[in-house]
Amino acid sequence: MKKPSTFFILFLLFVLLIIFIDSIYGVEITSFDYKNEYLEPGKTYDLWVVILPEEEINNTVISIYPYGISKKYIQVLKGEDYEGHLLQGEKGVGHFLIYIRENTPSGDYKIVVYCNYTRDGRRYSDNRVFEIPIRGKPALTLEYPPVIKEGVNKIYIKIKNEGTGTAQDVKIEFEDGNNIYALSEGYIKYIKPGESKLVEIKVYGENIGMAKLPYTLTYSSPYDNLQLVDKKETEGINSKTIVYNYKNQKIIKERGNLVFKIIPNDAINIGVKNYILPLGEVCNFTLFIKNNYRNTNFTVIVGKYYIGNSQKIIPINYGEVKNITFTIKVDEGGVKEIPVKVIFDGNEIERNVSIDVVGEVEIVLTGVNVEGTEEKVITGDISNVGTGRAKGVLISVKETEDVVPLKPYENYFIGTLNPDDYGSFELHAKVTNKTDIIPVVIQYRDENNGLIKIERNISVKKVDIFSYESRGNNSYIPMIIGGLFVLGVLLLLYRIFSKGRLND
Repeated sequence: MKKPSTFFILFLLFVLLIIFIDSIYGVEITSFDYKNEYLEPGKTYDLWVVILPEEEINNTVISIYPYGISKKYIQVLKGEDYEGHLLQGEKGVGHFLIYIRENTPSGDYKIVVYCNYTRDGRRYSDNRVFEIPIRGKPALTLEYPPVIKEGVNKIYIKIKNEGTGTAQDVKIEFEDGNNIYALSEGYIKYIKPGESKLVEIKVYGENIGMAKLPYTLTYSSPYDNLQLVDKKETEGINSKTIVYNYKNQKIIKERGNLVFKIIPNDAINIGVKNYILPLGEVCNFTLFIKNNYRNTNFTVIVGKYYIGNSQKIIPINYGEVKNITFTIKVDEGGVKEIPVKVIFDGNEIERNVSIDVVGEVEIVLTGVNVEGTEEKVITGDISNVGTGRAKGVLISVKETEDVVPLKPYENYFIGTLNPDDYGSFELHAKVTNKTDIIPVVIQYRDENNGLIKIERNISVKKVDIFSYESRGNNSYIPMIIGGLFVLGVLLLLYRIFSKGRLND
């Protein structure tokens, strides 16, 4: 392989030297200034670019162009500035205007600065890439209930940040309004973009009608926000001085009015017609509403347990009481709450009404056994096959001419029986031969603490009756079985022994 010639190496060094010398005498783009810590969407900003030529240049033009994704969010309103002739070391300042489009996401966006000029009759162009930080601005909105009652009300104001920047130190303060007064203020440390937070406020409504509550909403941005206030230009003999005055608007204050409709404290009365309902059954649930407001239509909505339609509309005149019935089913016993919303003339009133869901008790006797002749021993189980709870269950022998309860087993306490639960009992009674029936009484208290009594007749004939005497007379049966077993074992041993002797 041949080595490169000396002439070729010298030629490359000469070209590199020319390029180096040419770069020395270029233009340095020294600074890119926008007078802010960051830029916000929806605003117009001034930009300044400073260049410093290494030697005398002519026809100098400075321009800016958004680069990449920046083209989508940055609109150039003034993108070119003519500087003309500049001496060596003389600064050139280009002034530009840009607009940051609404809803621009936070981020660092690139802008390319170009400087085109002529030197020694030849055209040159230098460029440099700069980044500008765009930080979304917060934009807060308020949501609150439009209707309050006379007197003290506790309301929740939802403050939502619909902007693209974080709002810090959010505070809402109030002044006295017409017929309405604020009894507290609200503060939130920060609200991120797209986030909503609630503040609890107490207000006092004085008279029925419309009322305005003046408020001041104060919050700040996490960055400095310099806004141009004015610009002063001073002309000299050989120079011009421009002074820009800025104000830091990091803290934002917004003023407005919260508008409420004040209604009577007792505009309507809501109650339950039938507050005791059966467990696990489809049944009617009836509300009554008394109208203390004025003649109008009422929309009534139940929030739980409903079957089919949960909303009904009914006209009610002033002073009138009307019933509204819904179909519901509740599968859990006990006291339950049903949320009810009533809407009328743009007003909304919410209540929780209570119902008592009670199951039905169904008591049955199972596994009953009667033993003895004159003195009977009755055993068995009491089962609750219903849906309600039976409390304090007690079973007793009922005394008659032919049946006499025997202590200490004349009655038996079971206790509480939940649905699908049971308890065992034992009773003793003396009977005559004139009767085949032993009457018993079962008593318990239901969910409403009402005392329930049930009578049952236990038939002696329909159960297996074993007397101690009969057991004694039949005692030979086990003896016969045992004898047969022993005889079989002896016969088996004899056959094994005989077979062994024959083999010998």
